[in-house]
Parts: sequence; structure tokens; C-alpha cells
Amino acid sequence: MRLVPTPRLAAFAGVAALVGVVAGLVPAARAPLIVLDLAMVMAALVDIVFLLGPPPELERSVADIFSVGRANPVTLGVKSRFSRAMKGFVVDDPVEAATREGLPANLALPAHGAATIRYEVTPTRRGARDFDAVTTRFFGPLGLMARQDRKSLPARVDVYPDVHAARLLELLRRQGRGDARLGSMRVRGGDTEFERLRPYARGDEVRHVDWRATARRDDFTVRQFQAESNQNVVFALDVGRGMRGESEGLTSVDHALNAALLAADVALRGGDKAGFLAFDDAPRAYLPPTGGRSGGRKLTRAVHDLDAGVAATDYRAAMAFLQAQVRSRSLVIVFTHLLEPRSASDLTSALRALRPRHVALCVLMRDPELEALVAGRVENETDLYVRAAAAESLAARDALLRNLRQSGILVLDANPWEVTPNLVQRYLEIKARRLI
Repeated sequence: MRLVPTPRLAAFAGVAALVGVVAGLVPAARAPLIVLDLAMVMAALVDIVFLLGPPPELERSVADIFSVGRANPVTLGVKSRFSRAMKGFVVDDPVEAATREGLPANLALPAHGAATIRYEVTPTRRGARDFDAVTTRFFGPLGLMARQDRKSLPARVDVYPDVHAARLLELLRRQGRGDARLGSMRVRGGDTEFERLRPYARGDEVRHVDWRATARRDDFTVRQFQAESNQNVVFALDVGRGMRGESEGLTSVDHALNAALLAADVALRGGDKAGFLAFDDAPRAYLPPTGGRSGGRKLTRAVHDLDAGVAATDYRAAMAFLQAQVRSRSLVIVFTHLLEPRSASDLTSALRALRPRHVALCVLMRDPELEALVAGRVENETDLYVRAAAAESLAARDALLRNLRQSGILVLDANPWEVTPNLVQRYLEIKARRLI
């Protein structure tokens, strides 16, 4: 327990100091000064006596895993052990590389009462995070003194990529609904694996009409086929210096991991296998394609503490390693962000080398800040040079996109916050077109 003066006491002390200055010049003001000092001391003593007693009981409830970039709930429990009503507030120690909302929270506890406080923590980086102590401060009835209690409640949580997105997707799937951003979440393919009969819809091929079922139902009925399963999807993530940029509070690596995990969840639930490769100037982490729920858990654990380094990316070495490890035909999804034209040439040749055994999809995240420089106003000569340099960089990037597409490589070009829904849609399109 620690007793601390409040701003109200400080204000009264300031008034007393002013009266003291006046009393030094006017002797008649000395008597009021003594009365004021005594009243202030007595009022402070009343608050101190009121605040004496046992400390409150504190507890914290927090999940073992947080999602980066999402608001994760934390619950604080405060139980008063005073036989009188108390007012104050509670605050939790800040967590490294995270923002929080909902603290400090006000408390108004009756005698021996309890309160539950909920606030949210939004991590900006992945990895282990530590919680420390919870602090309460209760005020005396006159508001001149406060009692502060601090209790250490150590807890450690692991900040993972956005695991809530996959949980929401599963909930929508169980409810038979889709996500407005992702569209249909079912993987439908060509005409190899029959799934069910359904009413005809505009755009269905005539050769898929089941004429016997149509005659029985007196309504056009088509056969719906499911895409082939048990195929490989490998997510290759560049963790070189080009992926250290940030957008909307998350790094490029975080945006890529969120998209990869959600797309992997869709693939695994559709019967495919998901694998993972992290690389910069050399392969850093590799997980062979694995199916089922265990595949999703392994993938999540393998990537939760990955971060971009300062090494230059070697695309040729990474793709050569991947070809040596994965022999069967696979969809290889490469996440990267380019900083220089030489890297663009290496990326194109490395992805071209994957064909014809594998299908390559290159996910390039756009740079909104760079695009803003091109569209910005020019007010002086420096702005003109900056705009010209930004335009040159975007022109080089457009040339890379053309070269990739001309080489038969699939490309997904999107803003970082649009990568997740666009990647899921692209994966479903690739499965429907039976490109793997």
C-alpha cells in the first residue's frame, strides 16, 4: 500500500502557498494561514484514516494466444475488502509492442463489493508478450489523498498471426453462410468428382444438365462436381528486408501470414495439404505439406514468431530448395515485396524455373505510401524529384507484373489489407479451373 496526494491536495497547497506569500507582507493574514494549514492537514488525515485497511483482491483472465492486429479481450477482477464504499480506478501494466483500449477503468465498489473490468489489447508484433502487475487507486471521501495498491500478476501470451479469421470462417461455414469479402467458400471444380444435384443457374454448362433428374423434378437440374482433393499448396514467404515495411500498423510479413493461414485453412478443409517455406538469402524454415487439422496447427506454430530480417532475398536459392523438397505437382504461393530491379529479374527467372512441374502464384503487395507520392501535390523542386523517383519505381513494378504474366506465372497484385480475401478467392478459382 502507498498513500499518494491527489491533484486536489496539490491545488489546496498552492492556495496555501499564495496565502503564505501574502502573510509575509501583511501580518494580519498569518492567522488565516495557520487555520488554512491546519484544516488542510486535518482533511488529509481524515482521508488517510478512511483509506486504511486490507488491500483489494486482484486477478487477471487472459487467453494463452493473441492475434496480431486484432483487439484481444483481457478481463480484470477487483474485489474490495473494505467495509465501506470505495471509488477509484484500475490500470494494468502496458504490454510491449501493443496498444490497449479501455484503461484506466473507473471503479465504484460497494462495501465488500466486486467489479469486472474488460479491456482490449491489440498487438502490433508477433512473439511472446508478458503481463506484469495490476494497480488500483482508491480516493478518500474528501479527495485529498489516495491509496495505491499494486499486485504482480505475471502472465505470458503468444502473439500469433490472425487466428480469429479462420475461426470466423469456420463459424460461417457451419451456418451455411459465406463471407462478403471471400464469396463462396466451397471449392468446386470441373467434372471429376460428383458432389450433388442442384437447380440450374445461369452460366451452368449444358453438358452438366442431368436430364433424368430434370424429368423427375420437372425443373432443370444440373450435376455439381467437387474439385480434386489431396493436392499440395505450399506458401513461400519472403522474410528479407523488402518485407519490413508497415501498413495499417502491421508489417508486410504479418499481412502475408494472415493471408497464408486463412488460405491454408480453406485448403485443408477442402482436403488439400498445406506446406510452408520462409526464406531470405537462404531457406530459414520449412514445413512439408501436411493435411488435416494437425497440418493447420503445425503451420500456425511454425510461423508465429517469424519476422523480416535485413538480408537480401535470394529467390533462386529458395525455389531450388523447394523443388528439391516437393516432388509432386503443387501450387506454390510466393509472398514478396520488391525493392530493386535486379530482384525483379531474379524473381521472374526463379518462378519460371518452377514450371511446368508446379503452378506458381506470386503475391505482390502494393505500397500505398509510394503511390501517394506519385499522386501528391508538387510545391517545390524537391517534391518534383520525389514524385519522379516514385513514378520510376512504380513503372519498374508494372514491368515486373507484365513479365510474370507473360511467363505463365499467376499474379495477385493487391494492397496489404486486401491480400487475405483476394488470395482465398484466387485459390478457389485455381481449384475450379483445375490448374494444379
